[in-house]
Amino acid sequence: MDHSEAIQSTAAERYLLEEMSPLERDSFEEHYFDCPECAADLRATAAFLETAKQELKSAPRSKPASEREKRSLFVLPWKPVLAWGALAASLLFTVYQNVVTYPHLSGEIAQLKAPEVLPTLSLVSGNSRGGEVSSLAVSKTQPFLLQVDIPTQDRFLSYTCSLYSPSGSLAWHVQVSAQEAKDTVSIRVPAVEKVTGSYALIVRGDTDKASAGPANDLAHYRFNLNLQN
Repeated sequence: MDHSEAIQSTAAERYLLEEMSPLERDSFEEHYFDCPECAADLRATAAFLETAKQELKSAPRSKPASEREKRSLFVLPWKPVLAWGALAASLLFTVYQNVVTYPHLSGEIAQLKAPEVLPTLSLVSGNSRGGEVSSLAVSKTQPFLLQVDIPTQDRFLSYTCSLYSPSGSLAWHVQVSAQEAKDTVSIRVPAVEKVTGSYALIVRGDTDKASAGPANDLAHYRFNLNLQN
């Protein structure tokens, strides 16, 4: 899934509402891990849905009506009640977008469009299953670049670079085509969920489904990340 497809299909909303097929979900997750704009859209949408949920929970409930009153409610009054409820929800959504979502996204998009010199850590000819560990110092809100040479093999259709946090959990992964892997690859690491510590970048080869088997680990790179305020 590319960025334009994610926007046109309202992927963030459908992802959070669990309206995607497993294939679509995997494709969108692979995209937004490497797309700061979609990641920001996902966070803003999640915040809105949580706010709306809390508002609905805190809405006052009327006292139980008698059986006669209950029957009469189904004749006519439900229509204006539903209309006002829909209008209120629409107004809440509009206000949230104009006051919170749009300014926030506009600021992040403006930052993405502005020229920026990013800290870069080269793992080219670096450690693979051993050797000296490189270090990089960055601020908490600053993205950075990882440069790596992928040991290509003709049997692989593509390659997956997976970054593991100091706790050992998967932070993100990105797929690299066989054509892109012929040169040194520069990977932009998003400015989210970073902690100080030792990270591992594992490069794996991807085969077609017919010949898929155990993970084909090609290289392991470790580096230390030091976060600054």
